[in-house]
Amino acid sequence: MQADERLDGADMTASDMTASDRRPLAASLAAALAPDTLPGADQPRPTPSPRHRDALNPLLSIAAPVLALAAGLRDGAAGSARAAAAEALERFDAEAAGLEETADPADLRAARIALAATLDDVARAAGHGGAAVGEPGADVRFFDLLDGMLGDPRRHRHTLELYYACLSLGFEGRFRDRPGGAHDLAHLRDELYRILRRARGDVAAELSPAWAGAGGRFRPLGGTLPAWIVWAAVALGLSGLYVHLAGTLDRQAEPVAARIAALLPDRPIEIARLVPPPPPTAGPALIARVTGRLAPEIRTGAVEVLAGEDGALVIRIPAAAMFATGADAVKARHRAIVERVGQTLAAEPGSVVVVAHTDDQTPPSGRLPTAQALTEARAEAVRRLLERSVAPARLTAEGRGDQEPVALNDTPAGRDSNRRVDIRLYPQ
Repeated sequence: MQADERLDGADMTASDMTASDRRPLAASLAAALAPDTLPGADQPRPTPSPRHRDALNPLLSIAAPVLALAAGLRDGAAGSARAAAAEALERFDAEAAGLEETADPADLRAARIALAATLDDVARAAGHGGAAVGEPGADVRFFDLLDGMLGDPRRHRHTLELYYACLSLGFEGRFRDRPGGAHDLAHLRDELYRILRRARGDVAAELSPAWAGAGGRFRPLGGTLPAWIVWAAVALGLSGLYVHLAGTLDRQAEPVAARIAALLPDRPIEIARLVPPPPPTAGPALIARVTGRLAPEIRTGAVEVLAGEDGALVIRIPAAAMFATGADAVKARHRAIVERVGQTLAAEPGSVVVVAHTDDQTPPSGRLPTAQALTEARAEAVRRLLERSVAPARLTAEGRGDQEPVALNDTPAGRDSNRRVDIRLYPQ
């Protein structure tokens, strides 16, 4: 298989050399791996350090000092190029010997040839002369070995990555003096990069291996702390808030309290308590006028005019003669007396209250079963008679039953006195 087929349609081989200049890969590797060409073959082979052994590309990690030296030579670093190159390659040989248990010896030898060729080529291009590191013709063998390894890039991936680093650091070989060589070499390097990219596989898109964070489930604070600690913290916070707000309120209230205190007089305030005037009472003049108008009824004992304890004028009519026993209808003879009382009260301003009383031996009836019901009915009957002369708005009727006696109920005379109707005038 030709190099252009392995490079996915590239228009050149790995070195673009003539057929007479090529040597088969097997012959190149056989010559490179001859026992007399392996430096330090009889020396003990040390184990590479863990830093190199654990690297993604141990071979490239071991070759890093040599590549750094090549970069220094390319930048024009002065000094003994020959001694520095020899020392760097010796360190590489010592470190690489420890990889022979896991790496192909042919790959290790190809790597040394690439490093030696790079040092010679970069030193010569920088004007230091050839480094002469003991690898004659390494610049030609570089492309032969590269061409052979491209047949199985996955197997030789680590070595191919080292070759790519050498090309990136300035190794040109026979391309240096060839017309258009820089362009062809850049194309070769790009194709090598694409082959290595496919051999390595897809690269993870994540920049950080731990971008997703911890995979544990979120546990809120309340799930790890006892409830009493949470409530204690809340109570402490509320207490602190209360103290803060109380202090703020006190500070803001002090100026207001001082202004309010300035409004108050120095002496105690005396409140004048106004005593309402006493209600009008039935004076002697009123009693005299009413007594004069009812003189005929007073002489016959049909009515009695009194001064009440509450200031009212009381016209008392005995109920024993006015009503039949247990009845609430006013007898015909006393209707005229009640109308006469109404005419008298019509001339005097004030409210009129009709209050009926009875004794404790009033016989019950079907319609008026109690003393209270009987007195309420009698008071209402008298009020209706008074409406003929007095405005209804001035009249009120009340029944007191046997609750307010004026005499003892143990004698007939006492019971007669308790059965009464008081017409009370409250003057204005």
